[in-house]
Amino acid sequence: MSRSVDIDFTFNESIDAPTFVRALLGGGLRVSTYGKVTYLIDEDGMFDWEKAPMSQLDKILSRMREGSMAGRTVGITVLFSEGEHGGDFLIHPERTSASFVIGINPKPLAGSKKFCDLGWYLNQLVPLLEPLGLSEIEARDSS
Repeated sequence: MSRSVDIDFTFNESIDAPTFVRALLGGGLRVSTYGKVTYLIDEDGMFDWEKAPMSQLDKILSRMREGSMAGRTVGITVLFSEGEHGGDFLIHPERTSASFVIGINPKPLAGSKKFCDLGWYLNQLVPLLEPLGLSEIEARDSS
C-alpha cells in the first residue's frame, strides 16, 4: 500500500487558475524543472499530464483558465524554493477548491520515520492562498 499525503483548500469564491498559479510564483514557488512546466488540463478523465517549455507559461495559464472555466480539472506541478520538495496542485471543476498532492520528495516530520511535515507546507502555502479567499484547510497523511 502506498502513502498518500495531500492538503485540500476551500475558497469562499471561484478561483482563477492563472491568478492561483501567479500567487504561488509570487511566494517563491517554481513551476519549472529543467526548463519545463508540467501541467494538466483534464479533458477526458484520464489525467494526462503534459510538459511544455517555461517560455510558454503564459499560454499554459491561458489554457488552464479556459479548461477550468469549462468545468475541467486543471493542475500544475510546483517546487518549493527551499530544497526539492513539491507536488501537484489540482484546481477542481467547481473552482472553489484545490488540492495539493505532496509527491516530490516529501519533507519528513522531525523525529518521524513515517509522517510528512504538513505544518511546513501549510506555513509556506497559507499566506499565499489566504488573499484568494481561503476559507478551509484539510490535511491528510495516510497509508
